[in-house]
Amino acid sequence: MSEIAVVRAADPEALFELAGTVGWNQTLRDCREMLLAPAATGVFAVHEGRVIGSAAAMVYEGDQVGYINMVIVREAYRRRGIATMMLRRLMEILKNCHTLRLYATKTGSYVYERLGFKTYATLHKFGADDYRCPPVCDSRVAPLLREDLAEAVALDKRSFGLERGAMLSYFYERHPELSFKIMDGKKMTGFTIGRIGPVSRQAGAVTAANEEDALLLFDAVARCGEPSPRVLLVAFDSQTRLIELMAEKGISPATELVAMDYGEPGPLPAGNYYGVLGGDFG
Repeated sequence: MSEIAVVRAADPEALFELAGTVGWNQTLRDCREMLLAPAATGVFAVHEGRVIGSAAAMVYEGDQVGYINMVIVREAYRRRGIATMMLRRLMEILKNCHTLRLYATKTGSYVYERLGFKTYATLHKFGADDYRCPPVCDSRVAPLLREDLAEAVALDKRSFGLERGAMLSYFYERHPELSFKIMDGKKMTGFTIGRIGPVSRQAGAVTAANEEDALLLFDAVARCGEPSPRVLLVAFDSQTRLIELMAEKGISPATELVAMDYGEPGPLPAGNYYGVLGGDFG
């Protein structure tokens, strides 16, 4: 085989095409954000002029944490060390980050372990096909407005552990109709920013005062707009009561994910962080 080159990535369409080969849920605009946003970086593996692999990252709070995402290798090129080649190059680019963090599949986690990543938690994608939520929304749930974003970003920083206002604003502007808040009088106690892609709709960045409120936010996303083939929430396995409540509603676990860190241990999510923004952004 002729040489495989690892180069800096700058073609969102190539990344989007790669994501489609593995059935992932990112849109073309998401791929553009992953490669071209000020805090983003990425690499491609290229063979004979064709992009055959990718790895990208989004950096939060200066060099505090780099979230690695979009590690993909075309099926015909797997088991040749290409993912490791790309990751080593990306890790060199991100060498000033205190922590590198990612969510891997169980199979993919072994690649990261060999590079020095350590597991700190496990998660699952929880989903329901043709989910039917209650038709009436709790009166405390309301649309998240643009002027609410600063308060939501502050809530997210306390629950997620890092400031990521630019990323939350990006997803809000994509689908403001999928974003909701829960109010206690005049105080916001929870919110979600919904995502939708080619495969599923997701309640993302779910922060709430309790598990019941988290599910109200999930229902609000599921209820809004055109039906989606699958509605998802990605939650840590430590959220045992939330998982029990989801099971009662027919929301079942699917793909297992492994949360891993390299370098200094990164900040851990608080107990009221009930649904991640995505495997790509934490």
